Amino acid sequence: MLAQDMDIPCRSQRGCWARYSAAADETRLVSIETIEAMPSNDPGELAATEAEGLERLSMLIQRLRPLDRQIIVSYLEGMDASSIGELTGLSPANIAMKVHRIKRVLKRWFGEGGLDAK
Repeated sequence: MLAQDMDIPCRSQRGCWARYSAAADETRLVSIETIEAMPSNDPGELAATEAEGLERLSMLIQRLRPLDRQIIVSYLEGMDASSIGELTGLSPANIAMKVHRIKRVLKRWFGEGGLDAK
């Protein structure tokens, strides 16, 4: 065993041991292309990207059927399932299920590229 390789105890209740290797701490070199492809941490760029995403999501919500649109908009405004149920005439359990399904549909549409996805 090398001087920089040693067994150290894990911080768990079982008292396990893990192998620590100094070689694992070495810095990895990456290409310039990899660095350029990494997302930016510029707050202005992140805000623009977020605004574009919210605009896309809003357009996707407009594609929903009227009842589904009313349910998801009410949910996004912070209403609970029983309050939405009073507005729509559906049970709170049905509202909760519809919210789950609508979110799944919106996620799929968003991932497929927006307004042209079916």
